[in-house]
Amino acid sequence: MKKIFLICLTLFTSLLAFTACHSEAMESVSSAKGDLNLSSMKAEVDTNVDTVYVGSRAESTVDVSSFLVTIYDAQSQKVEQWNYNAMPEIVSLAVGTYSIVVTSAETPSNGFDTPYYKGTATCEIKENEVVDVPVITCKLANMLFSVEYDEEFQGKIGEDVTTTITVGENSLEIPYSETRSAYLIAPEGETTSMIVTLKGTIDGESIDYSERVESVKIGVHNIIKYKFASVSDGSAGDGTLGVSIVVDSSMIGSDEVVGTDPGKEPGIDDFPEEGGEDPGDGDENAPTIVGSNFNGNAFDITKDVLEVKKGASAQLQVTLSALNGIAHVYVTIDSKTLTEDILTGVNLAKSFDLAEPGALEEGLKGLGFPTGDAVVGQTNLLFDITDFTSLLGIYGAANHNFIIRLVDQNGLEVTETLKIKSVE
Repeated sequence: MKKIFLICLTLFTSLLAFTACHSEAMESVSSAKGDLNLSSMKAEVDTNVDTVYVGSRAESTVDVSSFLVTIYDAQSQKVEQWNYNAMPEIVSLAVGTYSIVVTSAETPSNGFDTPYYKGTATCEIKENEVVDVPVITCKLANMLFSVEYDEEFQGKIGEDVTTTITVGENSLEIPYSETRSAYLIAPEGETTSMIVTLKGTIDGESIDYSERVESVKIGVHNIIKYKFASVSDGSAGDGTLGVSIVVDSSMIGSDEVVGTDPGKEPGIDDFPEEGGEDPGDGDENAPTIVGSNFNGNAFDITKDVLEVKKGASAQLQVTLSALNGIAHVYVTIDSKTLTEDILTGVNLAKSFDLAEPGALEEGLKGLGFPTGDAVVGQTNLLFDITDFTSLLGIYGAANHNFIIRLVDQNGLEVTETLKIKSVE
């Protein structure tokens, strides 16, 4: 028994000695420090660009003293923060990896003339060494918008006209008279979708028009351009105003200097006659969406707003073509009267994919839409909503947008909006 006691005592003593040594080693590691040379970081802003260079030699009249410099550790915990003009030349930090984040404000905001710039660098702090901060490039980190109206209607646009841009949960109303740049908080990623709503009086007519736009670039200058044209009802036009929206992302984000005013680019038609996304060089087999039949006549899906009388049925067909074979046909219904509840009542939803309809297949087939195998792999598909048109005016006059996104087997895609207006 005594021997057992001595063995246990020896083990306990050894454990205490090991713990003491380990604690001392840990304390040594945790107390090891190095220095970060913040004086090596310079901040200057080029006022002619939407990219701000921290540490550049560009001339600037912008006061960067209010920019925030924040240091985060490897667990993304804030370690230090100063205004740029109040940060120390040297700061001592425990050994480890840190991110130095420079921002023009604590958080981005929605509003006018409120650009939000952000740049990040990573530094490795080593024991008893002085580490310089590398050049940090701050870029526009929110979304910049401006609005341009059809020049032919400049004298016919009422002071009540507004454009509302909605990105996720963030929105901003831009009056026609507004001349400042509009900024919205941007979600994570390189692109997002947005909804553009135009309201007001144009050429004596009350306009309330919304359109969903996909693949909008973040961190660049997106110019919303309106084109107005007469509505087609399948015969001679009655002078009713239709709306077409083009989003010009001329401001391509990159590490190069990017100008805030792209100006007029030679050889580029702001409102091309044939819609859809530019497939780019070499994509000759890109898919297309064409307005093929409205009451016996072809129509321009990029411009025409098709008028359908309440309770009446109109022949309406759109031709989808994909030489590489169709992979998906995504459709989003944007309508104030065709709510989610109403669509659910007829086994539909606000958004669906004809290629993979899931539980909506029965409802889609009941309205004459092709689904599943009748879609996938096809090179030509008729998107026929003739049977659906009589339902559009049941709940009153309104605008109905069918946003069609066609994706082929090679990943090439095109998006067009079928614009319908139900009238009394």
